[in-house]
Amino acid sequence: MLKDADMNLTCRQCGSQFVFTKAEQEFYEVKGFTIPSYCKECCSTRQNQPDHLICSHCGAKLEKGGPIYCNACLASIQLESERKTEQRKRAASAVYTKLQASESQKAELAELLRQKEQLVAELETKLNSLSQDLEKAVQFHAALEWLQPALDGIEARLGALEHAQNKINERMLLLVEKMHEMYENTGLLEIIKRSLRRYAGQAT
Repeated sequence: MLKDADMNLTCRQCGSQFVFTKAEQEFYEVKGFTIPSYCKECCSTRQNQPDHLICSHCGAKLEKGGPIYCNACLASIQLESERKTEQRKRAASAVYTKLQASESQKAELAELLRQKEQLVAELETKLNSLSQDLEKAVQFHAALEWLQPALDGIEARLGALEHAQNKINERMLLLVEKMHEMYENTGLLEIIKRSLRRYAGQAT
């Protein structure tokens, strides 16, 4: 602090210039005070003010030293508060909309999961059925292997019978052709007589 000369200071409350003398500077330094911000008149006015202020509208007591706003600043603060409130409402509405969309997606995913679980259950049922059919097929194949020798024997017998039947058919065909040659020019009555004579001869 300069104590060699007086100082010109500006009052924070009224804006007027006041002199901070050299003697005052020394006194403030001894007491450990800071440089004054108010002139003597404003200091006297501030000291005579009550410990609290009263609202002109509702009469509520306001603490001394608390924030005090002019009408223009108060309107600006209120407008800013309303703007922030509106922003919060919009943000809350956006969050609620997202929450609803999330719930809808959650419901859709739950339904899709249920369908997938049902499909898995159906596939498991089909797999069990196929497993049973495969087991039956394996058992049938094992039984078929066990019966194969018998089937081979039956097939061989059928082949032999077919061959014998073919031989009999050939013989019958030759017999028919021979009989046709023998009786081609013989009448039916003569054939009957011959047959009766042969039968009568065999009986004697």
